[in-house]
Amino acid sequence: MIHHGSTQFKCSHCHYITKNKHNLKAHTNVRHGSTDFKCAHCDYVTKYKSNLKAHLNFRHGSTEFKCEQCDYVTKRKPSLKTHMSVHSSTQFKCADCDYVTKYKSNLKAHMNFRHGSTKFKCTHCDYVTKWKTSLKTHTNIRHGSTQFKCTDCDYVTKDKRNLKFHMNVHDSTQFKCAHCDYITKRTTSLKTHMNVRHGSTQFKCTDCDYNFRHGSTQFKCTDCDYVTKYKRNLNKHMNGRHTSTEFKCVICTYVTKYKGCLVKHIKRNHG
Repeated sequence: MIHHGSTQFKCSHCHYITKNKHNLKAHTNVRHGSTDFKCAHCDYVTKYKSNLKAHLNFRHGSTEFKCEQCDYVTKRKPSLKTHMSVHSSTQFKCADCDYVTKYKSNLKAHMNFRHGSTKFKCTHCDYVTKWKTSLKTHTNIRHGSTQFKCTDCDYVTKDKRNLKFHMNVHDSTQFKCAHCDYITKRTTSLKTHMNVRHGSTQFKCTDCDYNFRHGSTQFKCTDCDYVTKYKRNLNKHMNGRHTSTEFKCVICTYVTKYKGCLVKHIKRNHG
């Protein structure tokens, strides 16, 4: 159905009708082609000049590169150069195998990947590589660049710390605990045992018999038997047990020796 308006544009070649002048122009170009671009070499026809130019380049080639020794023709100069190597008498031969090529760059790549212009050989086995880093990795994994051997048995390791730990097996020296039957060959183990089991320092609770052993530093209360490893604990003890300072609530009868407790009290009860 055609909706007739005040203006209509009709095609002079067919029954096409449109209200848009540009649509009529596009229709005429596509369907009836007011201008045709024809190929002079074949039956190709197009309404666009750019299409004809592309056709000529790819189908008939406005410029052609011909081989002087055969019928080879191409539109690309680099392709002709590559083709000419077919007729070239120059060859690059591999000195280590039967590989032959007409390109020097190919021979160089072949030498590097197949024969390696430089070889790194393992001094411990038949391993050979073209890369120094690969040889280093191989030596470390297979042969160990450095080995630490036990003088008392066949134990061998690449880690000096492992050998030191192993030597304790042969060491006749023993470290004994002065408070119980614990025995060890390592001073660090004895020290840990002493701190955990017998601790030279005791931290005593002022309200019960609880105590905790640890460390050698002691902070002692000058007014009682309280002992602690931490100075802040001693200060807290002094303020709580022996100080005469008191913090009073101005709203109620609450009294405490700790300023922090007073602040919490005010927020909780009067805030």
